[in-house]
Amino acid sequence: MKFYKKKIDTIISDLKTDLEKGLDNKKIKSLQKKYGKNEIKKTKKVSPLKIFFKQFLSPLMFILLISTALSIFIGEMKDAIIISAAVMLNVIVGFIQEWRAEKSVEALKKYEVLHSNVIRNGKKIKIKSKELVPGDIVLLSAGEKIPADIRLINVNDFRVNEALLTGESKPIKKITESIEEKVTIGDRKNMAFSGTNAVSGKAKGVVVTTGEKTEIGRIASLVEETKTIETPLQKQVKRFSWILGVLFLGIALFIFILGLIRGMSIYQIALTSIALGVAAIPEGLLVAVTVILAVGMQRMLKRKALVRHLVAAETLGSVSVICTDKTGTLTEGKMLVNKIISPKEEITISNKKENNILEIEEIKNIIIAGILNNDAQIEDNDNNSIGHPTEIAILKLADELNIDIEQTQNKYKRIEEIPFSSNLKYMATLHEFEEHEEHKEIIVKGAPEKIFEMCKSDNLKHFKNKAKEMAEQGLRILAFAQKETSEKNLKDNLKNLNFIGLIGIKDPLRPTAQETVEELNRAGVRVVLVTGDHKETAKNIAINAGIEIKNGTITGTELDELDDKELEDRIEKIDVFARVEPKHKIRIVDAWKSKGKSVAMTGDGVNDAPALKAADIGVALGSGSDVAHEISDMVLLDNNLSSIDAAVKEGRTIFDNIRKVIVYLMSDSFGEIVLIAGSLSMGLPLPILATQIFWINLITDGFPYLALTVEPPEKDIMKRKPRDKNESIINKQMKILIFIIGIVTDIGLFLLYFVLLKLKFELSHIRTMIFTALSVNSLLYILSVSNMHKILFKMNPFKNKWMLPAIILGLFTQISVVYLPWLQKLFYTVSLNIYEWIIIFILALIKITGIEIAKYFFIIKNKK
Repeated sequence: MKFYKKKIDTIISDLKTDLEKGLDNKKIKSLQKKYGKNEIKKTKKVSPLKIFFKQFLSPLMFILLISTALSIFIGEMKDAIIISAAVMLNVIVGFIQEWRAEKSVEALKKYEVLHSNVIRNGKKIKIKSKELVPGDIVLLSAGEKIPADIRLINVNDFRVNEALLTGESKPIKKITESIEEKVTIGDRKNMAFSGTNAVSGKAKGVVVTTGEKTEIGRIASLVEETKTIETPLQKQVKRFSWILGVLFLGIALFIFILGLIRGMSIYQIALTSIALGVAAIPEGLLVAVTVILAVGMQRMLKRKALVRHLVAAETLGSVSVICTDKTGTLTEGKMLVNKIISPKEEITISNKKENNILEIEEIKNIIIAGILNNDAQIEDNDNNSIGHPTEIAILKLADELNIDIEQTQNKYKRIEEIPFSSNLKYMATLHEFEEHEEHKEIIVKGAPEKIFEMCKSDNLKHFKNKAKEMAEQGLRILAFAQKETSEKNLKDNLKNLNFIGLIGIKDPLRPTAQETVEELNRAGVRVVLVTGDHKETAKNIAINAGIEIKNGTITGTELDELDDKELEDRIEKIDVFARVEPKHKIRIVDAWKSKGKSVAMTGDGVNDAPALKAADIGVALGSGSDVAHEISDMVLLDNNLSSIDAAVKEGRTIFDNIRKVIVYLMSDSFGEIVLIAGSLSMGLPLPILATQIFWINLITDGFPYLALTVEPPEKDIMKRKPRDKNESIINKQMKILIFIIGIVTDIGLFLLYFVLLKLKFELSHIRTMIFTALSVNSLLYILSVSNMHKILFKMNPFKNKWMLPAIILGLFTQISVVYLPWLQKLFYTVSLNIYEWIIIFILALIKITGIEIAKYFFIIKNKK
């Protein structure tokens, strides 16, 4: 219901309550039964066991589990134990990666208020806030948190900070009059909303909605109803897993049929299937991806960007649109005096201590007027200051100029005042001098157009032009006038005032905001401003931050007039969204996603929570609310937007490195599959065993691919356009490289296999040769894979300080498995002589040459 539109008498009648006596016990019980508790319900927590067992649902895990079962069935317990160990390694890593507490709605509960002062049965009493019902008469005062959505009845200089809901840092001066036109939350000045904070004054109101029906409750519902979106990486890995699964089943079926035709025993068919299953699965892939993400997270943390959700680290690399809030995101979230204009002087406040502005009498006079006509109180800690932010800003300036505020206010004692109201648009105070009580002075502060009406016409044209200029600069403007008088009646003396000047106040832009926006634009990432602030203020901030307003600006009210299809059609033509509510932010995110964009949403308030969850990645400010932190994927600890630029770069590096690891591991797997399937189709014995494949995939390759996880970013990474979020994780170049690596390997190994068989070598000796050749191949061609945009001979071998030590360590482990007796027994290997090692290294060099030729043609093609 639109309670802000209704008159108080109508609301009291509809809710069947009494302004003076409140509700009686009988009515309270009835309403509590109807509406329930004034609280936000908890959502069901995700069970750790559910997450644990979910890890077994991957197609890749099914293949390994089947291979384990077959090993047990045919009595190969050694294979079963090794495969089971690989299964558990992947399950544990996956569990750690995915275990994240769902605390979003829990955090929203922190905004619930414990106790409230109400009138019930004609008495003022304190009750638990969760017992409030619609119709309760509530008493509110400064420093309290609003316990429910309340229609205000009486107000006395009552101001509420609604940044929690609107993102606007300026406290709202509340009124009691009904508002006829349709307005957004930020303009419903006769309402006080649950979870917001009263910063000054007192008020009396009637509860109109409680619990999940309040504005903050509706946000909690939006958060709960908004589906958690899979990141592009999650989707790609899942698709990749299914492709591998289908490939394995197809080859396994081929082996089974071929085995039956050839009269092979069940044992032989099972042994071959186990080897194939192990070969098909790059066991180190999940570990490598997790390490790459974790390393990326640590790099981001050094730049003060805390990634809460592991896979979100990569998602930043695919972001093409960032929807950012204004207050506390592009701006610092605090008001500062920026400009002072007197009849003869114009001062821009840059460094207060260096500007001797108090030597200018006219400027000093305006500042003193701002101190006297002021209800704020300041503290060393800005968070403890009380009052309107514009008044706090004036006192802060005075304090920094070493003006004794208390002494000044005592010297010019206030004896009468007319408080500011949205109808009057001014505040007037009457002061008497400490030494001459008969000498009095009127000071009026307020909206320029209102103060101009009270003043003599002298020189007003100059100030009107200056006020217009300041408004175009996005400044909040306070006009000041004064008059000496001997009268005590303030109200009847507000005419023929002397206009003394203007003060311009602004929420300053963060120093790095413009540079960050420019860097993101160069990287092909579009920045869109989405804020609860007024249209002109939002537009000015966008321009100053470097957001080019080529297209247009739209308000939340105008957005309501568009259906989803119309918004989707216009979304790419809108640069700034102003006066928006939580429901609008979700629509904006969804509209961008309908265009195939990968969307990031930045914010710091509860009002941002649903959109943070709906976006591909939610980015919260460190100074933001607990709700924003809990629902987000990443938190900017220093509130510095430059961290986003660094995170985008790191996200792209992460995806590059994941692709390199996939090429590296899949090349091995592809080569092993073809080698095993090819040997079987020719009626030859297995050239390599399952345990030996495991050794290659997890041990020999382990050190190099772990080195690949910390591969530094390539120089042109921030000059590329964001990749399409639906782009396959394996592109055409990768497929060709995997094929070339696999085929070149298999041709060389098949020739070696045939020759050794013809020379009547022992099968264990042959398998040791094949096993070692595969290991050495993979250890050396990682150098080619580490940069797919440069020829090997043009690369810096010391760019990644871990790569060469990893290759050496890998060679050492392979030598160990070939020569140490206990490893020989475990992996069925025999010792090799120097000539056999030379043959193995020649095969590896042939393979690297093939890869580099393929890379060269791709590089030439991409340059055209």
